[in-house]
Formats: sequence, structure tokens, C-alpha cells
Amino acid sequence: MNKTLPKLTKLPYFRTSNLEAFLPCLKRNSIYRKLTRWHRKGVIIKLKKGFYITNGYKREHGADVNYLYYLANILRYPSYVSGVFVLQNKGVLTDVTFPITSITTKTTRKYYNKIGNFFYYSISPKLYIGYERLLYNDDPVYVATLAKALFDYLYIKYFKVKIEPEILIEKERLNLDTFSKKDIAEFKKYCKLSKNKMLIELALKLFKA
Repeated sequence: MNKTLPKLTKLPYFRTSNLEAFLPCLKRNSIYRKLTRWHRKGVIIKLKKGFYITNGYKREHGADVNYLYYLANILRYPSYVSGVFVLQNKGVLTDVTFPITSITTKTTRKYYNKIGNFFYYSISPKLYIGYERLLYNDDPVYVATLAKALFDYLYIKYFKVKIEPEILIEKERLNLDTFSKKDIAEFKKYCKLSKNKMLIELALKLFKA
């Protein structure tokens, strides 16, 4: 059994099925008991039901933002990282530490674990666009573009809220210095696609503020 943990420590995450493959001679109930014992001892960390990482992998990679992107994609599929987490890492939002936020076509969901708080917000399929394909250990990772991250953030937060664009701009205090003309055009495209009157008006005023 001691030979199994070093194998798991090399994995960015593992599932119960991985442990069953490493220990084919053990019955499933015995494997579950081992997982419970490891979890209580702090050897492994539970991400959500059936998903784990070793504490050793967390110590080595837990602060890597690309690893957090990767885990966010894994914990709810399909999804891409977006909104406040991307905006914070790009310097658009600077005041608060945010959860790891993602967009999905599935229902809204939140997972809390020792790696971080993973929040997933549901969006219509027509707006499930505007993300890039990156890599983590040769595995695909999907993260919103800067423009889409801003759109998703404002769309999720204000879609059902009556607020004047001028008030929103003053309230949010966004740092938009890094937005290029291409980013601005992309943001306006998503606002138009949403058919949300406030966001369409906001798109005309936001980058003039």
C-alpha cells in the first residue's frame, strides 16, 4: 500500500477508479476505507465526491494559477474559467481575493475544498464562447479571453439587476488599461449577442469612462 501513494503524488488529481486500478486485489469497500483514513490523516485532499489530490501535489503545485485553471475544468465539465478569477489575475479587479470562477452550460454549482472555492455559473449555450485553449502538463485547459471574462462577470452579476450603466461604471472601478481595441470590439460583440439592453448601452460607455 505504501507503494501506491508515490504513484498518486505524481497525478494532478485522481479518482476512486484510479486507486482501484492501482490496487486490483482490494475490494471496493476496502479502497473506500483507505481513502477515508488517508483523508482523516491529511495525506489526501477531497476536491469533491470521488475526486482527490495528494497533499504532496498540493504543496508543490497548489499556488500555480494554471493548475487552478486545470482543476476548475476537471471538477465540472464542460466549463471554462472566467469572470472575477481571470480579471483578478489580469489586474482588472485588484481589491479582493476571489473564488475560482467558471462558466458552464450545466446548473450553477459551488465546491469548497482546501485548494480553493470553485464557483460555476450557468450560461445559455449561445454565450458559451470566447475561451482559449491552454495546456497544463499537456492536458487542455479552457480559459476565457480578457474580453469574455469581463462580459461574463458583468453578465452574471447584473443580468437581472436594474442599474444605470453610469452607476455600474462608478461602482465597479474597473482597471481597463490593458484592453486593446481588439478586446474592446470583442466585448461589445458579446454584449450585443446577449440582447441585454443595459449591457449594450454599457458597451458604448464603459471604455469612454
